[in-house]
Amino acid sequence: MMDFSHVFYFLLVVLWPECGWQPVSLTDMITSSAVKKVYRKANLCIHPDKVQQKGATLEQKYTAEKVFDILKEAYTKFNAEELS
Repeated sequence: MMDFSHVFYFLLVVLWPECGWQPVSLTDMITSSAVKKVYRKANLCIHPDKVQQKGATLEQKYTAEKVFDILKEAYTKFNAEELS
């Protein structure tokens, strides 16, 4: 599993321009609340239902589903580490 900070770099590599994802600096994710905000923005760009509404191709839908799962898993891990 990827480190959470790497997931956002990963988004730049695999997502298409029309999905709306913008690069995020590590300095924008210093606090837990800032990370949560970035996570929510990412979800708005890649949530499978949102992608489908935007008329994505089959490949884009598949990519969005996989990225959504990876992002959700990374955020769950991040939260668990924050609580411990």
